[in-house]
Amino acid sequence: MKNTKFSFNRAWLVLTALLMSALVAVSFTSCKSDDDDDLPSGVEYLSSDSLLIGTWNGGTELYPESYKISKNDFSNGYYEGNELCVRNISSSSGYIYIKYTKSMNADWSYSENAPDVGKWYAISYKNLTDDTISISGAYKYGGATSTETLDEAVSEFTIENGYFGTYSDCTRQ
Repeated sequence: MKNTKFSFNRAWLVLTALLMSALVAVSFTSCKSDDDDDLPSGVEYLSSDSLLIGTWNGGTELYPESYKISKNDFSNGYYEGNELCVRNISSSSGYIYIKYTKSMNADWSYSENAPDVGKWYAISYKNLTDDTISISGAYKYGGATSTETLDEAVSEFTIENGYFGTYSDCTRQ
């Protein structure tokens, strides 16, 4: 009788330990541990009700520009990106960060195989209203064209660092 009771108590302890281990494993796997989900301070994913979302047209008759912004994607007809997130400076200005899915090659053509694809880039915006926006892609002579990480893009691509010298005034289509 003692052996049966001992075996039952031991089995109960083993079963309890297994259940507790499973519970701990499930709780850890339900937590997000992907580094890409850890956004830098002040950066957030674009909300589906953001004023930024839409098609924005500008430029001139000779050099028309069009920017398409959705919750997850950005395109201007030349370069494209996804994993959109933003850092708001004010209610009408900030930065959009994208991970390139299409960018410029050394021969000035654009493709999904260009060297910057898979890296981070930034677009500055200001004067955002329901119907208007001013947009500038990150550029400065001798400056970076992309960064390996979002943290680096947030640090590198700033007005203070000399990027975003020329803005295109656009209206919502």
